[in-house]
Amino acid sequence: MNAFRNTLSRMLFPQWVLLGVGLVVGAVALLIGVSDNLPGIGLLYLALVCLAGAWLWNWRSPREYWMLLIISLAAFPIGAILHNLFDALGTKAGQIPVIGQLVGFLGAFFFLAAVVAAAPVGLAALIGGITASWKGLDRLTKLNRSYRRFIESSRIGKKVLLKLVNLVRQSASGANLQPLKFILSNTPEKNRRIFPSLSWAGYLKEWTGPAEGERPAAYIIILGDSELAKSFQYDAGIASQSITLGAAELGLGACLVGSINRERLREEFSIPERYQILLVIALGKPAEQVVLEDLGPGEDIEYWRDEKDRHHVPKRALEETILDL
Repeated sequence: MNAFRNTLSRMLFPQWVLLGVGLVVGAVALLIGVSDNLPGIGLLYLALVCLAGAWLWNWRSPREYWMLLIISLAAFPIGAILHNLFDALGTKAGQIPVIGQLVGFLGAFFFLAAVVAAAPVGLAALIGGITASWKGLDRLTKLNRSYRRFIESSRIGKKVLLKLVNLVRQSASGANLQPLKFILSNTPEKNRRIFPSLSWAGYLKEWTGPAEGERPAAYIIILGDSELAKSFQYDAGIASQSITLGAAELGLGACLVGSINRERLREEFSIPERYQILLVIALGKPAEQVVLEDLGPGEDIEYWRDEKDRHHVPKRALEETILDL
């Protein structure tokens, strides 16, 4: 029953609803005509907005929506200017068959980009940006999954890592001792020195970890300074949550790795003994889909991957976590 409910809910994801509505409304618009027909033109734009919304729905960061909105706003005047330019060139180059056809095609392309595509895509980006911004922490906690496969070629800048660590600096610390220190890595050379010390996904017995091309683009190694504190578990937990939520807000995925060959990692970076190696946070653009599943009574808590290689994570029901005492 749970499997059927989860399958049905995935079929009813908003992006599929938007896709279906867009296709149906677009077909109706074509049937009633869009040439000098205001209702048809309105339906066509509604269909394009729905199709653009279906494409944008899984975007993770509000920043991506705002960037697309800016691009769409710029596309209209640029597309109009280029359309008029190629239209003018077409009148002069029309006698030359190949060049005339190319110029005519480019003129039509930029007309469609400016008039047909830019407005609905911009509207969908505006709606998506506002919606994503309003979803707040609930959206971020759902996005904040343990991703283990990344788009390795999508690099992460040093400024991003500093921004994530600064979130920790601003967060709470036990007795305000602030004993955590960090090693940052975002270059292929340095990343290769970290990866062999990590173990991945203990429940997936036949999977040895991400292959080349799917490995993290960056790492943050969390250390505890034993000269500042003797216990670090609370600070490490707060720090990890701050970093991974910040990464989710930026459209990145993260994975907390606690299964570490600490002796090897310490030797690799000549980490002084005063610093305890607590966790390694792997970061990158996610290359996999993580699906939350309802955990029924007596069902297994182990995560798993389906035939489409989607990563499924069972979660206990909210009611099960509350004790009525």
